[in-house]
Amino acid sequence: MVVGGQRRAAMPTAAEFSTRVSPGSGFLVEGHTASTFELPDHWVPFYMIGLEFARGKLTRFFHNNGKVREYPIQHGTCFVMGPQEIRRLRIEGTGDVNLVSIEPVVLQELLGFSPRRSPLELLRHWHGHDPVLRDLVLRLRAEVKAGCPGGPLLGESICTKLTEELIQRYSIGQARPEQYKGGLSGAQLRRALEYIDEGLNLNLTGNGIATVAGLSKYHFGKAFKQSTGMTLHSYVLNRRIRRSRELLVRSDLPLAAVAVAAGFSNQSHLTAVFSTRIGMSPRAYRKMRHAVAVSFHTGAG
Repeated sequence: MVVGGQRRAAMPTAAEFSTRVSPGSGFLVEGHTASTFELPDHWVPFYMIGLEFARGKLTRFFHNNGKVREYPIQHGTCFVMGPQEIRRLRIEGTGDVNLVSIEPVVLQELLGFSPRRSPLELLRHWHGHDPVLRDLVLRLRAEVKAGCPGGPLLGESICTKLTEELIQRYSIGQARPEQYKGGLSGAQLRRALEYIDEGLNLNLTGNGIATVAGLSKYHFGKAFKQSTGMTLHSYVLNRRIRRSRELLVRSDLPLAAVAVAAGFSNQSHLTAVFSTRIGMSPRAYRKMRHAVAVSFHTGAG
């Protein structure tokens, strides 16, 4: 938030977790636990989606022009807030809050920089039960607290979905994300797929892949799905599973090295994803394929 022209932390306590989803993504995810506190006159420069869990009675008070607006906070409710000036804010009680801050430029890109509609026409403040927002924030919180094992692509996809929900369901007027027709050209798709395969062992980001195709990451994400029938994150995950299967069969690399070479954050992440997708652990898969190969050669002899 901005107080007296200076940026400062919006919460009085240090964050239990705080991370940018990826460099330059425009998304910041935080988690806080706080008791009764008051914020001075301030300006919120971001769009914010919050998920709150009350520990007993929890109330938010907005002070503006001598008037006080009181909002009881129920356990598991969400709030949506756009950039705005707030005279004073007080929270009474104790609770946990998970915050997703979204830079205004993210909404401008999703809206296609349309001069007919401005992101500033979104609702300035809303609070209540929203199971869609709640589930998305919980998924994002779990990913961040786990150390983002899915890499930037998963976090970016969840945050983009959150932003689309914000625009579609909490805007004033007819603001809608820009609609894209048609997929990628053959050349664009080829460049993107080659870039992904060459960088599977790296921390791939949506922005990096989209740049290769010469598109914004939001336009690229829609066009990629139209061309392949898969989200970008799902495609990359499938390629990493395929790479790990090849390495398990054709090399004697330790499982930890297989995980790194295939682009997984660590051996545990490889094992979790591989077991879910293939139905057995990487170790069991390697043993099974080696046993099949031995049996085949023995029978041939």
